[in-house]
Amino acid sequence: MPDNVVTAEKLQERLAANAFNAWMGLEILSLDEDSIEIGLKWREEMISNPKARWTHGGILGALVDVAADFMIAAKIGAPAPTVDMRVDYHRAATPGDLKAVGRIVRLGNTVSTASAEVFDAEGRLIASGRGVYLTAPPKS
Repeated sequence: MPDNVVTAEKLQERLAANAFNAWMGLEILSLDEDSIEIGLKWREEMISNPKARWTHGGILGALVDVAADFMIAAKIGAPAPTVDMRVDYHRAATPGDLKAVGRIVRLGNTVSTASAEVFDAEGRLIASGRGVYLTAPPKS
């Protein structure tokens, strides 16, 4: 298989190479032409408010960023640094595994846009967002 072909296995290796992603227990659940699904293994340290037991918004934002970014990486064959990102929080995430679904909005020569939605174990929408990623080739 040529080096530039991006498979779920190659993306998983990239995902796990990042210590923060590994700590979040991120795993690529599926990858096709239109979307990527990434699972998050919930941990007690992800709690924002110990009394309410809600998952910290930063974890949800990071999951949006990773799902959008890795969908772009699947298309272009290389990591794409985040230029800008927006996250909307739709409901509190209680303890439990989460799933993010990333999709391409627009692939461009300089920057690209992707979106992601985060769902809880019951399939309820928890957060959604959109990111802009640098996809210009590196200058030599």
